[in-house]
Amino acid sequence: ARELKDRLGEDVIRQTIISHATSVSDMLELAIMLKEVGLVDNEKARVQIVPLFETIEDLDHSEETMRKYFSLPLAKKWIASKNNYQEIMLGYSDSNKDGGYLSSCWTLYKAQKQLTAIGDEFGVKVTFFHGRGGTVGRGGGPTYDAIASQPLKSIKDRIRLTEQGEVIGNKYGNKDAAYYNLEMLVSAAINRMITKKKSDTNTSNRYEAIMDQVVERSYDIYRELVFGNELFYDYFFESSPIKAISSFNIGSRPAARKTITEISGLRAIPWVFSWSQARIMLPGWYGVGTAFTKWINDDEKKLEILQKMYAEWPFFKSTISNVDMVLSKSDVSIFAEYVKLAKDQKVAQEILKEIVTEWELTIDVLKKITKNDILLADNAELASSLRNRLAYFDSMNFLQIELIKRARKFESIDEIPRELRKAIHISINGLATGLRNSG
Repeated sequence: ARELKDRLGEDVIRQTIISHATSVSDMLELAIMLKEVGLVDNEKARVQIVPLFETIEDLDHSEETMRKYFSLPLAKKWIASKNNYQEIMLGYSDSNKDGGYLSSCWTLYKAQKQLTAIGDEFGVKVTFFHGRGGTVGRGGGPTYDAIASQPLKSIKDRIRLTEQGEVIGNKYGNKDAAYYNLEMLVSAAINRMITKKKSDTNTSNRYEAIMDQVVERSYDIYRELVFGNELFYDYFFESSPIKAISSFNIGSRPAARKTITEISGLRAIPWVFSWSQARIMLPGWYGVGTAFTKWINDDEKKLEILQKMYAEWPFFKSTISNVDMVLSKSDVSIFAEYVKLAKDQKVAQEILKEIVTEWELTIDVLKKITKNDILLADNAELASSLRNRLAYFDSMNFLQIELIKRARKFESIDEIPRELRKAIHISINGLATGLRNSG
């Protein structure tokens, strides 16, 4: 009976994840704790140690970390006890907050290619656990396209991913929807497993070299705004619903891992969620416009290359299509009303101007790459759905702004009347439901 109980436990809990893994020592520190309770020993691991690489820097160094881990004799035994499978979790949220949308997408793509290659080198079947959220800024977007655009060979025979927040209700809230979405997951995974490389290596290398150049610019542009401007912290907290989101204990976890004194201390979920509520969705597109525009640099041949990449490369098409979808849900005029909540209007309007300039540039370059005159030209169903929904949740934004103004007249959260707090809650939930992939 005890043997059966032990086996059942191993079937239920197969992995233990070490968050914010930066080195092999992080994984081994977890191993020491597991050893103390008999979950790993000198021969086998009853639960597998799974590193979670979250930031751009950690993803860049993930190859080095896993190479060292795979080289350890003890780790080789642990992996062998799991039929030579090693799971690795990829963080979409923090990498996006750290380096912006384009940088996050590309760093995750390259990390998967590199980690898959290292696994093949050591005879280890690397499988990926995708820590995707609902919104594009946290790895969201159409599920089928997201899976089908992963690097070839990165999905061997299994894939794991997270579904979070209101997305669970939307996708699996009833039996028909659940079947449909599960079928999409399975068919997309099988599609990627059996797909063979069509383009030649030279073309692939050329496309990847272009992405390296564009992404480097995008990373710098994003970091300059979010982390390079010392006034941006106050701007964000005053011109978005972040205070309401963090104070009212809406999420499953606190808004920050510690007292919030800077953007880096804020968790990625409320960061992205706040930009969605304010209808500018900045983490899902900022830096894209300038980066591609500078690379094109009035050279029509370069634009033609991007258009060809969009037509031929699933990863690039999925990346650009997600930006298209995010921008279609954004509204600069509504965001400008949130900006009026900031105390220092001179600074607020300067930053607003910077954001709007990038927003316009991103829409312009997006239309050039996709060869479409309007957003969502290739997604008539979503365009129609948004037309029906916009009138309802646009008005809710203005209602939320007025409610936030009233709430800010009180010195502490405890002084805010219960009905006012409830109304702000309802506005947040209403906007999340209307925008759908916002959590």
